[in-house]
Amino acid sequence: MKKIYVLAVLMAGLLIFGQQAFGFGGPGNSGPGSSAMMPLPIKPLLVTGSDGTAYVESVNTAGTVSGSLTSNITAITSSGAKQAIAVNGKVMSLVMGKDTSSRDTLVAVASVPPQSTNSTPGSPSTVLYFVSLPFNQSATPVSVSLDGMNASEPVFVNGFVYITTSSVTFSNSGTPGSQTSYLYIVGTNGSIVSQVAY
Repeated sequence: MKKIYVLAVLMAGLLIFGQQAFGFGGPGNSGPGSSAMMPLPIKPLLVTGSDGTAYVESVNTAGTVSGSLTSNITAITSSGAKQAIAVNGKVMSLVMGKDTSSRDTLVAVASVPPQSTNSTPGSPSTVLYFVSLPFNQSATPVSVSLDGMNASEPVFVNGFVYITTSSVTFSNSGTPGSQTSYLYIVGTNGSIVSQVAY
């Protein structure tokens, strides 16, 4: 009897969690994918510089770069002053580090959707953006395109960024095939020091 009671309590807790977090199981709701489903909140990206300036990202709904989805990277000082730059793609992570001259550098990892040329779909890619700090609205980030998607969080080591990506091939019928992963070592000036498939 005690086991049945514990099981009933666990089931009730899961039902309540499912209703609150995923919007299913409630009255008049047909489950995930229905119009009543509430999306989970997305955590905004935030890093801070050594001077206390905060750097945040947001999707840019007001304009595009090269006809694609863009993101804003906004610098907000402790006094509330703001400067923003736009980069191509959806920024997935922000990391603060130092270049080989020990200058504060922000690296943004963006997922860039496929581009189409002459009705032929392109391939999605990962792009690194390097921005020397502090920056202003006229700043032009150094960009580096990498093979593969599903990028890891970049890591700064001795002025270089280490990052992994992976890509999956698909057949004409859409069946996933082999997966290739890459380790990149990239300089903040945009040079790819090493690319190793594994």
